[in-house]
Amino acid sequence: MEDSPIGLDKWMTAMWQIVNCKNGISSYEIHRALGITQKTAWFLDHRIRLALTSGSFEKLTGEVEADETFIGGKARNMHVGKRQRRITGTGREG
Repeated sequence: MEDSPIGLDKWMTAMWQIVNCKNGISSYEIHRALGITQKTAWFLDHRIRLALTSGSFEKLTGEVEADETFIGGKARNMHVGKRQRRITGTGREG
C-alpha cells in the first residue's frame, strides 16, 4: 500500500472483499465493485494475496493515528432540542 497511487479506500475495500469471500474473488469482481480498471484490480488482488500468505500485515497492528476526522453532521440538520444540548460554547459555525 505504501507509495501506491491507489487510494487507501480501494485497498481496504478490496482487502475486505478478499477476506470475506470463502471461495475467492476474481479481479473482475473487484474491478466492477470498486469502479477501477481490471489491471488495477488484478494488481490489488495479487498484492493482498501475497501479504496474506506471507503474514506481512504486521504494520497494521498497534495504535492508529488519523489526521482528519469528521464526526457528526451539520447543526442546521439537527433537531432543535438536540442542537441546543450538543452545540454549546463557541466554535466554528455549523
